[in-house]
Amino acid sequence: MRFPWLLMLALALGTVACAPTHLSIHVNSPQGTNQGRPLHMVVRAVDSQRYMTEFYADVAERVVHPDDSVVQTLVIYPGEKTQTRVKIPEESPLAISFLFTTPDGAWQVLLDSPIPGRVDIELEESRIRTDAPSKRKKPKGEPKKEEPPKFEPPKVEPPKVEGPKVEAPSAGK
Repeated sequence: MRFPWLLMLALALGTVACAPTHLSIHVNSPQGTNQGRPLHMVVRAVDSQRYMTEFYADVAERVVHPDDSVVQTLVIYPGEKTQTRVKIPEESPLAISFLFTTPDGAWQVLLDSPIPGRVDIELEESRIRTDAPSKRKKPKGEPKKEEPPKFEPPKVEPPKVEGPKVEAPSAGK
């Protein structure tokens, strides 16, 4: 072979440009999650149309009767952090569903292409936390974000109203 270094360079560039083949899922489940009861997590390869039209009962059935879409099921215990790793399907988004006893809000999330190598999910009592605070630190020199001034409604004294004057009838009439 004339240029073995070219082959090695091509292989090195090919591995850098490739998308991840596995997804690490990190789930934080506080003590009060699901009223303190374990719950199932179901990872499925589904297209966005199926994801949008499936009902909770359809997904729950996949725990007992998995179909070809199920990549993994796992029991999540409240008060514990859970980590798992799944193979990313080549041509399908991944849905990660949490089967709460009484879901109240977001109970599943869809990861579309390109799927990242890691996802962190924070659970609340009966839902997936969707408003996770940003942990970004402000760089030095960046001005503080000022709050808009607070306006209070003007204080208005109620008008003083006197009742009508009524004269007492005279006794001599």
